[in-house]
Amino acid sequence: MDTTSSKQQERENLILSVWPNCNHLPTVDPACLAASLWLRAQGLSYSIVNANRQISMIFGTYPTLHDIVNKKHYVGFESIYEYSRTLNPTADELALLATFKRLFVPAFMHSQWLDETNKASFRTLYHYTIGLPTSLFYIRKKFSSAQTWFDIIANKCSYSNEQQNTIYADADRCLSILEDKLAKNNQQFIGGEKFSLIDAWVSSYLLVLVHFASEKSRLRTLLTQHLRLVDYIQRIDEEQLILSKERENVTSYEATYTDSNISTPPAQAGIEQSMLDVITQLRQLNSTSLNLNSKIDRLQYLIIGGFIIGAFTTFNNNNEKTSIDNNMNDQDIVKIIYENDQVKRIEAVRNN
Repeated sequence: MDTTSSKQQERENLILSVWPNCNHLPTVDPACLAASLWLRAQGLSYSIVNANRQISMIFGTYPTLHDIVNKKHYVGFESIYEYSRTLNPTADELALLATFKRLFVPAFMHSQWLDETNKASFRTLYHYTIGLPTSLFYIRKKFSSAQTWFDIIANKCSYSNEQQNTIYADADRCLSILEDKLAKNNQQFIGGEKFSLIDAWVSSYLLVLVHFASEKSRLRTLLTQHLRLVDYIQRIDEEQLILSKERENVTSYEATYTDSNISTPPAQAGIEQSMLDVITQLRQLNSTSLNLNSKIDRLQYLIIGGFIIGAFTTFNNNNEKTSIDNNMNDQDIVKIIYENDQVKRIEAVRNN
């Protein structure tokens, strides 16, 4: 077997299923991008398959690595990391990763979903890549319903100016720690000579930030003040551009192998439980017992979950706001949603 055939066989043996891509990045989701960067750094050859652009996708399904030969799959970055790593991470590396997740990720989530400067760019991005109904291209009722859910969730996630200052001050401190680590090691990667676990996480978030956040956004402005980190992410970005050109030459197999071939799309029956999960999370989010980081850690799940719910319901905007009460039982809220939805569907059929 020649080298080309051998590499193709390897690519067919491992398939990484991720949220869709944009520009030359293989995916727009940081966790999926981290998995792709990590597998590449381990010297593994794999195909990338984009998730179906369907509203019914459930948050937490991607990334998924499919081992075709052994008929196994690994869901989530941690599972993929355990499958592919050859060495145990050091205590220092794990501590630095925990610091990054605690100090930087909350600011990233706030910048992505709540920062007014980024609202237009990120909503357009997620509409284009995963089909969230953030555009009036969708049926107006779907759009207004999803928008209402977004407003409900965003109101639960409001932060004072003082809280926002705290979030971004923590992020700036984290960037300084990472930059100092680069300077101390005097190597091309944060983890040292080789691309490590911390590099996978940091580079994935920073790549998404520099590609899709507004240049005027608060978090991206903070990043530009850390020149060593800017050089670091530019170098990795250039490598991704080269890899994207390589992927263009091997898309014939991937074009015929969709995500639906290797995983079953979430069933319609599962939407009710998803709705219940989102409402439960909303109640927890509104609890005063949660600290600031715990609240914002739930943000992406809640907002995407809200859009998913909105896409599957067509009830009137005003009815939704008045009929859903914070004091109601969660199951009753789900019941109201479905009752309103069925009424609207029946009315639509009659009108047609």
